[in-house]
Amino acid sequence: MATLVKMPKLGLTMTEGTIVKWLKKEGETVEKGEPLLEILTDKATLEEESPASGILKKVLYQEGAVVGIGKTIAVIAKEDEDIAGLDLEGEYDTPPSEKGKNAAGIQNKGEKKPVTASDRVKASPAAKRRAREEGIDIGQVQGTGPGGRIIEQDIIDFVKSAKTKVSPTAEKIAVSKGIDVKEIVPEKGIRVMKEDVLKAVGRGKKTPLSGMRKIIADKMVLSKNTIPHYYVSMDVDMTEAVRLRENINGFLKDSDIKLSYNDILIKASSLAIREFPVVNSYVDGEAVVFKEEINIGIAVALEDGLIVPVIKNADKKGLKQIAFEREQLIEKARTNKLLPDEFSGGSFTISSLGMFGVDRFTAIINHPETAILAVGRIKKQPVVEEDNIVIRPIMNLTLSADHRVIDGALAAAFLNKIKEYLENPFLQLMEG
Repeated sequence: MATLVKMPKLGLTMTEGTIVKWLKKEGETVEKGEPLLEILTDKATLEEESPASGILKKVLYQEGAVVGIGKTIAVIAKEDEDIAGLDLEGEYDTPPSEKGKNAAGIQNKGEKKPVTASDRVKASPAAKRRAREEGIDIGQVQGTGPGGRIIEQDIIDFVKSAKTKVSPTAEKIAVSKGIDVKEIVPEKGIRVMKEDVLKAVGRGKKTPLSGMRKIIADKMVLSKNTIPHYYVSMDVDMTEAVRLRENINGFLKDSDIKLSYNDILIKASSLAIREFPVVNSYVDGEAVVFKEEINIGIAVALEDGLIVPVIKNADKKGLKQIAFEREQLIEKARTNKLLPDEFSGGSFTISSLGMFGVDRFTAIINHPETAILAVGRIKKQPVVEEDNIVIRPIMNLTLSADHRVIDGALAAAFLNKIKEYLENPFLQLMEG
């Protein structure tokens, strides 16, 4: 019996996923548990395994398509199995291989049904999204889907045809100015004219937000529009933390594990949260929800964005275990191997830019959390001690907090508690 491959729900907040890459082609053999495709969720790019063994008979969505969870994206069946009788209508945007066919697989002789304003433009969500990104009027596009519905491939075809139409004068000006006419959307019709090129001069290149970049943009806007941020900052003397790290790494010299300052920060923050549980909460409508587990997220920079893997129950773990898990999570994050559970469920996030030479900065709260800690580099600075000037390794911490649940005095007390654990790191070793 044929197996329908569905868009999986890979996170609590996931409502749709983007197909980044098919790792198998139509007609190829696939084994159960073998990586089948890469999916971009609202947080990361993940590999999805095949749910069955057989032949990848049909790919219903092409790479780049945005698909709602639970929708069929492919069909796997035995080599001699006929899938023509499967009812897949309404499951998908008709892919290029099926364009011009009806649900029964019968060729429609290339006919296209125009979509007019009176039809209120019947189009798939993916088609509408692509039309917005390309900056074209979707009403000018002819649909080839069921009942004349506009599908994403129709938008792609329309854009390709439009890009080939340019007046000779416009083309000459574009070449002389180093402008790619394919990036110009004509103001009138679908032919690029001289006026269009002249207006494009000095306008800059417009690139749509897509993939992980768009997800990050949406989440940051949501956070700033939803959470009333304010910031509390203080410097920390890292003398004892530096000494602790050097001593522990001396004991770990024959191990693959190396303690980082982030590990000490993770432990210090988790212990401070124990004493200030409101930091471990989030706002849900008119209520504040207090989480039972203290799960610390660490922001990891990727080539095309960032992701926040999570160390669960950090307050109950020793520094060596935290260091081990952090190294594993960062490696997985940079190779797209994180599992959904490894980047979800966080209750507090740490973001460090010290390795880039940044002294201090403010961070945007990772919605729906109530706070985030921004960490600068450790820098030797003069400090006054009993009327004497001494040189100490100083690090700046800046806490961004949600003013709906965390008042200024509480934020200051919480940050002071983190400072206490960092300046007296042996206290961390006494806690479990």
